[in-house]
Amino acid sequence: MKTLVLILVGSLFVLADIFGQGIQVREHDGIQSLLSSYIQYNKENDNIKGYRVQIIATDDRRKMENALYKFRNIYPEINSDWEHNVPYYLVKVGAFKDKLDYQGFLIEIKKDFPGAIPIVADIREEELLVH
Repeated sequence: MKTLVLILVGSLFVLADIFGQGIQVREHDGIQSLLSSYIQYNKENDNIKGYRVQIIATDDRRKMENALYKFRNIYPEINSDWEHNVPYYLVKVGAFKDKLDYQGFLIEIKKDFPGAIPIVADIREEELLVH
């Protein structure tokens, strides 16, 4: 998105009078339309880059369901979800803003899920786990 803003700013044609009488800005016809689209997108999209912990990646749906069931029994207060990216089933848990936020949780969860790894994810701000 930052690139889009730079392109928009770079696309403006600035005509300045040599004698300092003023500056006239002339927009290309599509600039206002793109800017409006960018503003609308950012109003609707409240996701931020953060981290989740992936506890399992398997091609066996039963293993995924067992891991999800086990996690939800041990940590009922922490959000968990799964997705299917053919051919793998992925179970992702938690929502953390910074690396420091998930490190203690990762150490604890590795006792029950030794294959757990942190992953970068788009997270809604209201999902973030605050410690």
